[in-house]
Amino acid sequence: MRHPLIFVLVLLPVFVVGFQGLVPDVAGANGLSSHARITQFPDPSQFQPGSRAWLKASEALLYRPLGDERLTDNCPHSYDVQNYNIALSIDFDNQLIYGDTKITAVSETADLSTINLDLTVLTVDAVLRGSDTLTYAYTDPVLSVNLGRSYAVGDTFQVRVIYHGHPGNEGTGGFGGFWFDGAPLMAYQMGVGIKASPPSMGKYWFPCWDWPCDKATADYSITIAGTGKKVVCNGILVSVTVDSLHNTTTYKWSETHEIPPHLMSVAARRYTEQVDSTYSWIHYWVYPPDADNAKIHFQNVHTMIDGFIHRYGPYPFSKFGYAEATKGDMEHQTCVTHNAMTVRPDHSYDWLLAHEMSHQWWGDCVSVNDWRDIWLSEGFATYSEAIFQEYAYGAAAYRDYMQTNLMGPVFASGENFPIYDPDYLWGTTIYEKGGCVLHMLRHVVGDSTFFAALAAYRQAHEYGNAVTSQFQDAVETVSGQDLDWFFNEWIYDVGWPEYQYSWHGSEQGGQWALSLMIDQVQANGPVFTMPVDVKIATASLDTVVTLWVSHAHATFEVMLPGEPTAVTLDPDNWILNKATEVPYAGVGGTVAKPGLVLEQNVPNPFARSTTIAYSVPRPQHVRLDIFSATGQRVVCLVDEDAPIGYGQAVWNGEDSRGNRVASGAYFCRLASADGTRLVRMTLLH
Repeated sequence: MRHPLIFVLVLLPVFVVGFQGLVPDVAGANGLSSHARITQFPDPSQFQPGSRAWLKASEALLYRPLGDERLTDNCPHSYDVQNYNIALSIDFDNQLIYGDTKITAVSETADLSTINLDLTVLTVDAVLRGSDTLTYAYTDPVLSVNLGRSYAVGDTFQVRVIYHGHPGNEGTGGFGGFWFDGAPLMAYQMGVGIKASPPSMGKYWFPCWDWPCDKATADYSITIAGTGKKVVCNGILVSVTVDSLHNTTTYKWSETHEIPPHLMSVAARRYTEQVDSTYSWIHYWVYPPDADNAKIHFQNVHTMIDGFIHRYGPYPFSKFGYAEATKGDMEHQTCVTHNAMTVRPDHSYDWLLAHEMSHQWWGDCVSVNDWRDIWLSEGFATYSEAIFQEYAYGAAAYRDYMQTNLMGPVFASGENFPIYDPDYLWGTTIYEKGGCVLHMLRHVVGDSTFFAALAAYRQAHEYGNAVTSQFQDAVETVSGQDLDWFFNEWIYDVGWPEYQYSWHGSEQGGQWALSLMIDQVQANGPVFTMPVDVKIATASLDTVVTLWVSHAHATFEVMLPGEPTAVTLDPDNWILNKATEVPYAGVGGTVAKPGLVLEQNVPNPFARSTTIAYSVPRPQHVRLDIFSATGQRVVCLVDEDAPIGYGQAVWNGEDSRGNRVASGAYFCRLASADGTRLVRMTLLH
């Protein structure tokens, strides 16, 4: 779903410094990161202080405050729906619906004798099991049904609900619900509400367990008066039956891939049906006056499909299409409800078509488990707008789209809350900032790893549900990195880095040393850890180096063959950030050489290995040692003459004999003619 309210209205040589191996902690032996525990909100007191489990539990309390219980803890529940069979008669003249829905489910608890279904506004006429009448209590929006017997775990049962009434919706300014709207009048369902809490709107037209975590197959039998209108639902059209005696037409559709209630849809009106000129399984249901415009409007849909198949894998369903309606857009599975006012004889809304199409992979095939993780749907779809631009028009178009259409809105939004369990489900934080997170993650792990991780994530959860920690697990497993640092700051915390940087070049024995200082000055948000690309211009060439910036104040030395003339942070906009160059502290006077610097190791705490960065103000002999908490030397990592500037070493948690050392606190000491520096590190197995 896209923001509802929008419709109101020279080849560079690259030198990587301090990046490779900085976050090398891989997944455990079971192939999954222990980060998955976080979503269970465990009590840290049950774990040994300092252990990895204790650390994860503490992070959960820090970054994941419990949200509205109404949005969570709804799966698993007492039963699992397998199929909805919905027979619906639509009375356009009186704006009524008459429904007969059969629910097939499996018990997930012992001695199941009653179930609750979600249903609102409509009148219940009867509840049946086969030919037997069941007793029920209906207090809108909950229909409680006495099953008339008990079912054991794994038993299958059926409940049939007969109902009628004027279906509801969010009203003026709203989006979700069942609508009789337009001229000529049409009937259609929008599966998500922007005002409702929770936002699921399946209950507005059929009884269901109205939560994204419970997916089921769906069969539809929709009857309308006359023969002038067409009916579009999810899945494949099975049959069209005309009853001349009663002057009705019945459309039967079937969706054999499981689908959550909020993605189930029906749209009925006078439509012209068009077939895509490239792919015959893509159809467009358009208003007859829009038929000519639609041929141009949908002209690039086949390119979008090709682009997403190229990046995300095969299209996951049997059919795809767009059906016009007076409201939109909404990513109903296999058939997007598309706002009629966007169907113009140009490509102004290609971004919107791409957004909704990409939901078929992210949101429909892999659905969110509960609404706290909505960024896994909307953030992915917003990022996919840029993926389409990249596939159709190239890398420069991708970068421009990211900067203009995703990063720009984030800076202007005024929102400042976490992406996970957000204050508002449909805002810039979820859509544009969520898309920026994927853009940044792509750069952190690399192109091939990023798309391989998406493939692994899809394979593990396709036609099912997922939460944020499971997406992180997939990326960590494929990349071999512990990405807690990234997800903690970008998903569970707020803001973005605001860099102020200054630099100075000095000649050093025929070469040039660039002294670069980077400060993070953001007021709202943590100190971010990110690999920052730095473009350095000289008279003969441009150089791009990648520096690991993880502190509020960081200093770097970069050796160059020529005098630096300009420095640019993040030249290709891979980071959601604001960067400002400020005068170097030594301008107009004698430039003081930076002192001996030993950076905090990254990551810290660590499990497999960690990287230690340091810099020296002049050529000299340096020694870098690891000591235990009792002062015993464990291993020497560096013992050599070092040039001026930046250096690094990796410790893999082993002593000088190659033996793994125990978990606990360790100290790293840098010693040189200019003194010593010391940092404390924590190793956790």
